[in-house]
Amino acid sequence: MNRAFCNACGKLVEATQQQREGKVFLVKDCPDCGKSETLISSDAQRYYTKRSLDGERPAPTGCFLKCLDCAHKNEPTFVFLDITNRCNSNCPICINNTPSMGFLFEPPLDYFEKVFEHFARSYPRPVVQLFGGEPTVREDLFEIIALAKAAGLRPRVVTNGLRLADPEYCQRLVESRATILFAYDGANPETYRVLRGNEKHLSIKQKALDNLSHIEGAKVALMTCMAKGFNDTETHDLLKFCHERRHFIRGIYFMPLAQTWQLDQFDLVAERMTNEDLEILLNDCFPDERIDFAPAGVLGDLKAVMQCLDLKPPPFAGAHPNCESFYLLPSNGQEYVPLSRYLKGSLPDLIKALLEAEARIAPLVGARRPTGLKKHYLALRALLALAGPFRRNFHVSRLLKGRGVGKLAHLAAGLGALLVRQGAGEVSRRHTTWQGVLQIIVLPFEDNPTLETERLQRCPNAFAFYDPVADRVNYVPTCAWSQHKTPVMRRIADYYAQARAGGRERPATAQKQT
Repeated sequence: MNRAFCNACGKLVEATQQQREGKVFLVKDCPDCGKSETLISSDAQRYYTKRSLDGERPAPTGCFLKCLDCAHKNEPTFVFLDITNRCNSNCPICINNTPSMGFLFEPPLDYFEKVFEHFARSYPRPVVQLFGGEPTVREDLFEIIALAKAAGLRPRVVTNGLRLADPEYCQRLVESRATILFAYDGANPETYRVLRGNEKHLSIKQKALDNLSHIEGAKVALMTCMAKGFNDTETHDLLKFCHERRHFIRGIYFMPLAQTWQLDQFDLVAERMTNEDLEILLNDCFPDERIDFAPAGVLGDLKAVMQCLDLKPPPFAGAHPNCESFYLLPSNGQEYVPLSRYLKGSLPDLIKALLEAEARIAPLVGARRPTGLKKHYLALRALLALAGPFRRNFHVSRLLKGRGVGKLAHLAAGLGALLVRQGAGEVSRRHTTWQGVLQIIVLPFEDNPTLETERLQRCPNAFAFYDPVADRVNYVPTCAWSQHKTPVMRRIADYYAQARAGGRERPATAQKQT
C-alpha cells in the first residue's frame, strides 16, 4: 500500500497516483479530512515512460516511516553525512543550518570514524556525500575526507563554493581528490538575492569556479536549484557556461525548489515545479529535438554487464523510476548537443535494448567476480552482447571519426582499446566525434506533500549517523530524513556537548567495555 501525508492534517494516509489532463496527481484519502491531492508530474507521458522501464518488483509493503527501527531498509549505495549545520551563507530557503534548527551540530572526528568503519564493510562500498550546513566551515574537513578515503570510500563534498574563492583553499580541496558538488543557480544576481539572501555571492562563486578551472584534476558537478519565475529561463546559458568549462565540470544536478519554509519567515510563493518540468526546461533548449530522460535507478539493473566490464555500480541503482532521472549531452567540440542526434530512437529505447542484453549475459555471471582468462572472456561476451543494442540504436556513422573505411578502423581500434581496459574517455576522444559529455541529473527535492512510501521503500540513498549512546551506525532513506533529522541530530549534539563538558569524548558504551 502506498501512503502519503494528508495535505490538511499531516497524517500518513493511503494514497494513489491519478492521471488527469496530461498530469499526474498524488491523491491522499484521509479518514478525517477526506481527499486532498498534490501535483507530482506536469507531463504524464514522460512520467509513465520512465515507469515502463522498471522491471518486475515485489509489491511494496505497508510503510509507516518508522525508519529508525525499520528492519527492511535497503543497504545504501549512496550515503549523505551531515558533518555540521554551521554555514557561511545561511540561505533563507534552507532548513539545515544552525539558525533554522536552533542548535549547533558538529560532532568530533571519532564520530565519522565510526560511520566510515561501518560502510567500509559494505559491498559495494557506497559513495559518501559530506553535507551540511556548509562542510568547508569545518577546519578539519580534510581530515574527514582522509578518514573516508582510508576506509575505501569515495567522498564527495557538497559546498556553496564561497571558500573556494581562496586559491590556496581551492587547491587543497582539489588535491584531496574529493568530488566537488558546487551550488550554482545561474548568473542572475537577483536569483541570489531572493533565494540565497545575498546577491554578492554570485561574484564570489564565479571567482571560485575560475580557480577550479585552473587546477588540473578538479572533478566538479554543479548543483542548481530551479525556481519558477526566478531562474528557470537560464538553462540555455547554463549549458553554454558548462561547455566553456567542460574540462572540469562533469555534470549538473537540477533540483526543483520545494517550499520548506513558513511564509511568515520568508515571503516567497513559487509555483510547484516537478521533475518533468525540469526535463522540459532542458528540452526547450533544443526546440527541434525530442529529449526523453531515463530513470537513473534502472542502470542498477545492468549488474551482470557492469560486473563483466569491471564498472562501478551507479549511485542511484535500484531507485524508483519516478525518482532521479538522467540524460546525456555530448559535446561535438563546439557545443553540447542532445544525445538524440546520435540515436535512432530515444534514450528509453536504448535502455530497453541494454536490459535485453543484460538478460543474455546474467546467466553467465556467478556470484564471485571473475578473474584471469574468465574475466577477459566475460568482458568480450559483454561487449558482443552490447554491440547489437548499440548498432540498432545508434547512428554509428555519426558517432565514429573518419570517412568510409576509416570509420571501421576507428571502430575496431576503439573496441580493442576497451578490451585492454583503456579509459572510455580516452577511447571516445581518439575514435569518436563524442568529445566529452555533460551528465544531467534531475533530483526529486521531495517535501511532505509529495513524499510517497512506495518510492521511499526502494530508496538506495540514505542519511547516515552514528548513535553514540547505542554505539551503532544507523541510516534513514534520504527523503524521509526530514521526518527524523532534528531530534536525531539534537540528541547527538547534546551527547557530545555533555561529553566535552565532562571531559570525555568516547561513547559511554565504549568506556564501559574498557
